[in-house]
Amino acid sequence: MGNYPDCTQNIVWCEAIGDRHMKLGDVVFMAVDGIKERKFRVALNVLGILIGISAIVALLSITTGMSVSINQELELLDPTTMIVIPGGFMGMAGPGGESPNLGSGVTLTLRDIDRIERIAGVALATPVIGKTVEIQIGGYSDSVTVTGMIPEEYIQAFAIIEMAEGRFLRGSDGMSTVLGARVAHPQHLEEPIARLGSRVTLKTTGQEEKETFTLRTAGILEEIGGMVAGGADTEILTTFATAQRIFHTGNVIDQIIVKAMDIESVERITAEVQDELGEDVTVISSEVISEMVGTVMTMTEAILGGIAAISLVVAGISVINTMTISVMERTREIGVMKALGAKSRDVLMMFLTESLLTGLIGGVIGVVFGAVLGQIASSLLSFSMNVSLTSVSSLEVAVAGIVFAATTGTLSGLYPSRKASKLAPVEALRYE
Repeated sequence: MGNYPDCTQNIVWCEAIGDRHMKLGDVVFMAVDGIKERKFRVALNVLGILIGISAIVALLSITTGMSVSINQELELLDPTTMIVIPGGFMGMAGPGGESPNLGSGVTLTLRDIDRIERIAGVALATPVIGKTVEIQIGGYSDSVTVTGMIPEEYIQAFAIIEMAEGRFLRGSDGMSTVLGARVAHPQHLEEPIARLGSRVTLKTTGQEEKETFTLRTAGILEEIGGMVAGGADTEILTTFATAQRIFHTGNVIDQIIVKAMDIESVERITAEVQDELGEDVTVISSEVISEMVGTVMTMTEAILGGIAAISLVVAGISVINTMTISVMERTREIGVMKALGAKSRDVLMMFLTESLLTGLIGGVIGVVFGAVLGQIASSLLSFSMNVSLTSVSSLEVAVAGIVFAATTGTLSGLYPSRKASKLAPVEALRYE
């Protein structure tokens, strides 16, 4: 290499090598000097590491924020309330909603209510019918879930439900309905489509042909928001008798809402309801939802983190390539260093320090950029999904990201560094 150091121009460099016991500061000085001479290549390596680390930090921050948000929602739900559904549980059930029956042929009936009420510690067992239908309000049409329930019992089980306008349903209401906040005012529209007294037309598939029913709006719910309980925002409520008449369900129901007398009884009641109704039904409690959310979030973090880590592998290959070329270009420089008394471990440490610094720089910038990216992404998701979602960046994630980046840079530079340290002084000085 034509620009290897001249002792008349770089006294510090030559004095450091001339000392048979090179200090750590001298090694770092020469590593920084090497980085400065190759700014563009180092910048490309830093960029690769930066992208990988920022992606990992952003994804972990978003998933952590989702977990925190869901756990906060679960704290708002009554921990003594359980939901019994036929088949398996494939989604998170909030207040009401259509049962996610997996087509197992299992059904719940009103007789199951009596069986559950006989279990000790059960304060309430109430039926729910949930069906998705097409509704029309004025000139606006949409598909929503109609939830039929016994008003007095339903409001006991889900105390988080509050009225924004009008009143909640009464058992004596015939063809009245209460609208979720997002049904009355769809998110993409500037003005509400329904107010108190508005007519809501339901189109259902009856036994022979499509049937049409008209309901009158008695009230509009306060917006709940969130990914668990927020399902109530996009459904409409009717009395249980009205839902039976509209959907011709007879004594078949979609869900049973169970409320325990105290939180200590929830686990026992969950097990006894499961035993009473059999393995073909699922009993969902806030604890079950929390465990499932934790499992899903862990899997999501692992999958997304693995995808983001691919960019770090690519960045590591780039570091290996750049460091290998650097060793070739600095072969004569290495020969001069060894001729002046530098040992193989000194050369090894100098090149390893360069790759370590490259990883550190990329890691620090990547952590900062990832935290900002996480905030931007969470804001966009909150707006598009109508949920309260924040990005939570922790010190542990930041430190882990920096350490991971530094480790990636160091391991990537290990082979070129060892290759440089093993160069013979005479052969290196002959290199052109």
